[in-house]
Amino acid sequence: MKASIVVLTKNAGGGWEKLLQRLLSQKLNGEYEVIVIDSGSTDGTLDKTRSYPVRLVQIPPEEFHHGRTRNLGAELARGETLAYITQDALPSRDDWLQKLVDNFADPSVAMVCGRQIPWEHTKPPERFFHMYNFPDFKVRITAHDADYYHDNLFISDVNSALKKDIWQKFRFSEKVIVAEDKELAARLLRAGWTLIYEPAAPVYHSHDLSLKDVFKRSFLFGIALKQGSGGLPRSRNWAAHRLGYILQEINFVLSQDRWWYWLPYSIAYELTKLLGIACGYLSVYPSPLRER
Repeated sequence: MKASIVVLTKNAGGGWEKLLQRLLSQKLNGEYEVIVIDSGSTDGTLDKTRSYPVRLVQIPPEEFHHGRTRNLGAELARGETLAYITQDALPSRDDWLQKLVDNFADPSVAMVCGRQIPWEHTKPPERFFHMYNFPDFKVRITAHDADYYHDNLFISDVNSALKKDIWQKFRFSEKVIVAEDKELAARLLRAGWTLIYEPAAPVYHSHDLSLKDVFKRSFLFGIALKQGSGGLPRSRNWAAHRLGYILQEINFVLSQDRWWYWLPYSIAYELTKLLGIACGYLSVYPSPLRER
């Protein structure tokens, strides 16, 4: 089998059937399968899934872990290539899978990440994040590059593919709480493999989070950084990249309708992210997150 698409679900929501239909209508030069691993859906996700020709596996909610559950999907997969997509993403074209897989014709390539296009309703700071970090041109990365586009922030298994034989040697980490994709990518680069960013394999994906949820997500990422997920190479001019990001985000927000509202919101958004990452990295647990 040429490829296996692995999707992790829990209460996938109203867009789930559309995603299933899009995944099953992919035009690939070879056979492929869709594996769905559900960790406790109660909203009808399971009933909808059973009406499609996919392989459904159920696990208890307490067994879910970003790295471990993706490893489970890889263990179940029969394909030469493992394609990962999240339940809240949607391929924008029917050759999405083919465009990911084509990159493995180069034997030095171990991992491919596709483009993420923000949904139309996405708030300006989140929309800018995706526009900045997921450009419309292809990027090839090795460990010895002189520079790295935006410090490789585009590496994400929201939309990615991995050779199964490479996964068997490296596997996703089951120690980091999130950012298992970046931790794996760092190890692949150190081992001499090549990573590809493929803009011709786009999906629609973005979040519409409250500032509270932004903090929670950033907090978990801060913990993951402390656990070792931050090993990706940095550009020589990484500080200039960060400054450029801020200036470009300001210009982007100023071009939006109601910029006078979105500019202070964007400042609060970015500060909330920084605060969340710092609290997670320094193990400063706000009381609502301590038990979790």
